[in-house]
Amino acid sequence: MEWLFRRTAPDEVERDVTQRSQFDTDETRIEATLIRESHQNSLDARESGSGAAVKTRITFITPPANEKYFNQLFDGLAEHLEVSGIDLTDIDFGKPTFLLIEDFGTTGLVGAWDTKDKRAFSDFWRREGRSHKSGAANGRWGLGKLVFSSSSKIRTFFGLTIRYDDPAKPLLMGEAVLMTHDIEGETCAPYGFYANKGVKGIQIPETDEPAIAEFVSATGLTRTDQPGFSVVIPFPIDQLKPKSLIEGVITNYFYPILTGELEVEVQGECINAATFDAVAAKYATGKILNPQLIDFIRNIHAAREKKPDFELPANWAQNIESAIGPEKLHELRTAFGTLGSFVYVRAPIVLKKKDNVSHTTFFDLFLCKAPEGVTGDSLYIRSTITVPQEGRNFPATDTFGALLAKDDQIASFLGDAENPAHTQWSLTAEKLKENWKAGPARLTEIRSSLRNLYKALAQLEERTEPDALIDFFSIEDTQPGKKAVPKVAVKPPMPDLPPAEKVYRIARRSGGFAVRPGKGLVKDLLPLRLKVQVAYDVFKGNPLKKFDPLDFHIEHSPIKIAINGANCTYPFPNRMDIEVTDTNFSVEVEGFDQNRDLFIDARKDSK
Repeated sequence: MEWLFRRTAPDEVERDVTQRSQFDTDETRIEATLIRESHQNSLDARESGSGAAVKTRITFITPPANEKYFNQLFDGLAEHLEVSGIDLTDIDFGKPTFLLIEDFGTTGLVGAWDTKDKRAFSDFWRREGRSHKSGAANGRWGLGKLVFSSSSKIRTFFGLTIRYDDPAKPLLMGEAVLMTHDIEGETCAPYGFYANKGVKGIQIPETDEPAIAEFVSATGLTRTDQPGFSVVIPFPIDQLKPKSLIEGVITNYFYPILTGELEVEVQGECINAATFDAVAAKYATGKILNPQLIDFIRNIHAAREKKPDFELPANWAQNIESAIGPEKLHELRTAFGTLGSFVYVRAPIVLKKKDNVSHTTFFDLFLCKAPEGVTGDSLYIRSTITVPQEGRNFPATDTFGALLAKDDQIASFLGDAENPAHTQWSLTAEKLKENWKAGPARLTEIRSSLRNLYKALAQLEERTEPDALIDFFSIEDTQPGKKAVPKVAVKPPMPDLPPAEKVYRIARRSGGFAVRPGKGLVKDLLPLRLKVQVAYDVFKGNPLKKFDPLDFHIEHSPIKIAINGANCTYPFPNRMDIEVTDTNFSVEVEGFDQNRDLFIDARKDSK
């Protein structure tokens, strides 16, 4: 085997790999992305009809000294790395470290290996940006494998597969994903392969068993004859540590783990349905530590073995409250209002493909009141993966809610709506528009269904309170039986005075605002108390009166607040009370929906 880089023709358009940034963002770090991408591939490759869990093993290893073998393994790669701008200062090719990711109970990379076809082996090694996955498959874009090379300091990885339908022939290849680069006056494509030359220049894997056995022994792989796929990442980047990967497993794959579909071992730490609670308490940060959320997930799994509490009629999207009907609505409201009770509703939906073939499918909705003092949360699950950023569509802090799309057709539809990192659904997704009729409309109905069900059961409605201000705007009736006549006071003319300098100002920005000092703020006015109320603007009426608690909670994600020289409290979901303690204060608020106009009412609080 040798490192093979294709020389490009002079008239060929140079095209570099630019999608890496999609897998390491502020919202989804590469540690989580590596876990998400590798495990969705493993779950997609689960052996058909097998009731056993998919098992993965993740290990960091520094193998025993074998400098001759490792120098030979990387021979011919270093010059391509150097001209591509890869920093090799701390790289000793004779003494590598490896990150190993292996799956078991899967099919391996099936399909032709010495020519191209439309199956897993060709899709993984010979295609970028294209995938033949469909139905309930977790992957879609054909970009996820970029995370393997992105996880290596030298942008390189190796893959060993044993296929369930050809177990006697293990296959080994490697890949480096660099930039377009020049060597000895010739331009090389970004992709290089550790492979053998096949017919018509196609790269083919190593099939020689002694050579593969030597690779397995040298790198520390544990696979023997079990079907599945092993990834070997040399010189893993510094961000990747056992603890961060365990956190990635817990926070991204808690659903298939808790439901017995997946078991993961990271550096000897086993994470399965039985050990999940203990491991989460030891390693995880954030919402998944909430034991009530874990119980809610287990209840979802148990509930799916029974009939739903109610199956919505076909017209539910028009008005979910009317679709349920008054009698059943009262029953569900009573159940939802009972602490510890669990509401399970099934929503049918008809999806039509561009070929005019209609598919009747469904998804499930679950609601449960959170105990007093416990903050609720929401889950949006397609097949076996969570879509974390969709949770912002259901910010009800007093309730646990879940949307579960497991049926093949609904999973296929939502998969086509996902971004490459599989963290949210998009109304403008290319595959959604290409494959489905009225795709954005159906997606809007689906993503708002959990919110609308909650509103129907929680009886959230506007109420007019005619006596709300009676203590402030009333005149004592001193003559019973006679109509009170308001007194008219004649005000003396006011002299012309220069306008007072403002003590605070509101600076607007995309997706938020900032409260800052005005020119009139001096030390003698401190502490200054401000009341700031926020709502999304509406076409008609008072935005504050029409504020919906499901729009946002100013104290909770995705809203972020940076405070300097002040103290803040949050008495209501859309209100913040600011006590200014420094004349050079600032309160910066961001994270609101940038597609909606923000209405801000700020005023001094005299209390």
